[in-house]
Amino acid sequence: MRQSLAYAIDRGTMLHYLFGDQGRLADSVLPPQHWAYNGDVVHYPYDPDKANALLDSAGYGRGKDGTRFHLTMKTSTEETTRLLAAVLQQQLRKVGIALDIRSFEFATFYADVTKGSFQLYSLRWIGGNEEPDIFYYAFHSSSFPPKHANRSYYVNSEMDRLIDAGRSTVDQEKRKKIYAEVQKILARDLPYINLWYFDNVVVHSRRVKNLRLNPPGNYDFLTTAELQR
Repeated sequence: MRQSLAYAIDRGTMLHYLFGDQGRLADSVLPPQHWAYNGDVVHYPYDPDKANALLDSAGYGRGKDGTRFHLTMKTSTEETTRLLAAVLQQQLRKVGIALDIRSFEFATFYADVTKGSFQLYSLRWIGGNEEPDIFYYAFHSSSFPPKHANRSYYVNSEMDRLIDAGRSTVDQEKRKKIYAEVQKILARDLPYINLWYFDNVVVHSRRVKNLRLNPPGNYDFLTTAELQR
């Protein structure tokens, strides 16, 4: 079912109309510039016909009204996330999935997310993907809330084994191969559906020098910034 959701979502159209193409489609939690990134994984282009076929084969038939089942997506009251949910609602309706949207002020929304009280939600990683240890934080079976951020309570023993191996290995080339396998499994199992990497943009005076933005979008670039008089 998660794979059918991925095929049913037209990420390119959303990125274009909601965010003015200020980003690129994602296929991993890690950005493409990361040393451990692996782009050789299963991809999910927009394909509602394939989404319908997968749902049919999984036994989720359409009712008389054309609906297969309902899902609930929780969002904050922030306008952009509500727009994103509204577009998802329209896209999923095309494959027979009725998406019910529930919006809450951010503290309530985030509290529900961190304790796993949701079916669907959307949040951004900011600065969390600098190290591949994010896989332990978000996908290891020992990282359920409130300890860490495996909020979907995803469990895969092979994933645990690979993540443990990556954390205990010093050799970067060996770690890269391990995390390549991790990303292949995640692309197949889809505990997350990766949407996009936003462009990092900074506007500054010409007096500010040595600004080097990094892919995770955090504020480390300020450590090298200089203000010339």
